[in-house]
Amino acid sequence: MPSEDPPENDDACGHRISLELRRALVFVLLGPVFGILVALSQEVAVRGSIPGDYVEGCVTVYFFSLIVSVITAPADGILAYVLPIPERGPLTAVVGAAVAVGLSLYWWTQMGNKLVPPSLYSQIPIAIIGGLSMGACSLLSHNYRRSKA
Repeated sequence: MPSEDPPENDDACGHRISLELRRALVFVLLGPVFGILVALSQEVAVRGSIPGDYVEGCVTVYFFSLIVSVITAPADGILAYVLPIPERGPLTAVVGAAVAVGLSLYWWTQMGNKLVPPSLYSQIPIAIIGGLSMGACSLLSHNYRRSKA
């Protein structure tokens, strides 16, 4: 007779797939939205209001954050197997900030500006956008029901 309770290992693969799918959806769908919210909040903090022609900036920030999210999500997935969430969230934020600055510097060189690199002070807002949005996505993609701590 088959047992009524399946072995614990039978659902392990399906559960892992659903966690990775949730992680991918959180990073791809919410990451760019968080990027736009952080960029708009920085704009309000600096200027006091949002300029009327900021739609082009929002589109640029959306696609930039989408690329950063797609690169950072697998790194968060690998860190999920090694680190608990109090250590994984900030480390994913650092990875997101580094990816955002690296991508910005890569685009800088691809636009033909090979002689003078931008100063690192101009990269701080980009690092903040990448770090905050990827750290928030890491915290939201964690499975809090299955964690013991």
